[in-house]
Amino acid sequence: MYLSKILRPPGTLASRLTLWYAGIFTISALVAFGAFYLVISTVISKNTDQDLMADVQEYSSMLAAEGIDKVKAEMAWEALSDGQEHIFLRLLSMDGKELAATDMSAWKSIGTGSRALEKLRRGADYVLETLDLPEQEFKARTVYGSIGPNLVLQIGESLEEDAEFLELHRTVFIPLMAVMVIIAAIVGWLMARRALSGVEEVTKTAIEISKGALDKRVPFKARGDEIERLATTFNYMLDRINVLIKGMREMSDNIAHDLRSPLARIRGVAEMALTTSATEEEHKAMAGSMLEECDRLLGMINAMLDIAEAESVAGEVKLEEVDLVSLIQRACELFQAIAEENEVKVTARLPESCVVYGEARKFQRMVANLLDNALKFTPPEGTVTVSLKADNGQVVISVIDTGIGISEDDLPHIFKRFYRCDNSRAQQGTGLGLSLVKAIAGSLGGSVNATSHLGKGSTFTVTLPELPLSHQFQPSS
Repeated sequence: MYLSKILRPPGTLASRLTLWYAGIFTISALVAFGAFYLVISTVISKNTDQDLMADVQEYSSMLAAEGIDKVKAEMAWEALSDGQEHIFLRLLSMDGKELAATDMSAWKSIGTGSRALEKLRRGADYVLETLDLPEQEFKARTVYGSIGPNLVLQIGESLEEDAEFLELHRTVFIPLMAVMVIIAAIVGWLMARRALSGVEEVTKTAIEISKGALDKRVPFKARGDEIERLATTFNYMLDRINVLIKGMREMSDNIAHDLRSPLARIRGVAEMALTTSATEEEHKAMAGSMLEECDRLLGMINAMLDIAEAESVAGEVKLEEVDLVSLIQRACELFQAIAEENEVKVTARLPESCVVYGEARKFQRMVANLLDNALKFTPPEGTVTVSLKADNGQVVISVIDTGIGISEDDLPHIFKRFYRCDNSRAQQGTGLGLSLVKAIAGSLGGSVNATSHLGKGSTFTVTLPELPLSHQFQPSS
């Protein structure tokens, strides 16, 4: 357990990122050095072999031009100038007999190279070997090459200079690597802290919000990175939450206000029924009044539930063919009695047919609410006109009245829950009808808007796709 605690990575993300930066840099540097070291050693080895073979070729030309004595003299001079402990040269016959050689005291254990001579006899131009001799501190590289008839030249060089050169690279790399790892860790820490500074600001803001500071927002810095998008999204989420909280508070206040009056009337009627000696007809009237108030409360609750269902697209969506022409005609017929009672003329401008896909119940509620709203605020001798048209894959339902109209101040708010204009408070209602229309239109993939002029009337327009929700559901055959 103690070992696991030691091996456990640091708790902060910045520390883990720093370790990742340093680790990846270290591995990358080691791989790069290994590749560079391999290339350098390969190049050095290749150059050494090429130099040895060039020397054999040079002696071969010298033998042909100046004779064996010149070759022997040149061998002695080269060994003396380069150092007899670093280089040796020998002349051998093809059967391995030594014909001439430089001072071999530093190369006592070297053999005649019978396998190399065998390869030459088989036709090889050169034979290269690496020797590891006990009397030599460093390895040696040797070449066998034929320079004349039955005459083989062997040249051997110590690889001391090559080894020291590579050792210098290793000696320089190790401390340099240590310094670079430290620098990488420092740079990684700074980069991680800088990259995560925005996350810390988001975290700090979230902590302050959790303590009740709902007006706090993440400071915005135009950095153009993911943290900026996170901060922007977080602030947008907070704004949305504030709007929802405000809406919930307003809705709670409106519900409490609208429920208080009918409940108070119900209680008053019930108290009157209990405390007074009323006749049977009066008791029936009181019971009827209580039923009306209860119906009004139930209507308000059902409307709120319908709005919530439409806005959340809750429940199973029943997609069916709906003939809007027949549906609107039936709605106009149902409201004809109310219209005649209020001396309002209802007309419909409809095409011969218009079939859409959706829930008939939702279409019925939407059209009914629009007609009820128009008739409620249209004075006698006024008109309410319902029109329907389909064009470019969209269906447009318009309800136009010649009623009292809506002021410019009230118009942006009429689709809010429980909102009632000043000139509509004299009419009975809950302020949920238009909210339900907007919610249903949205659930069907459409929208609703209103235009109005005080004293001249209003126009409510619902725009729907001919195939609502077609991206999620397909109509049944």
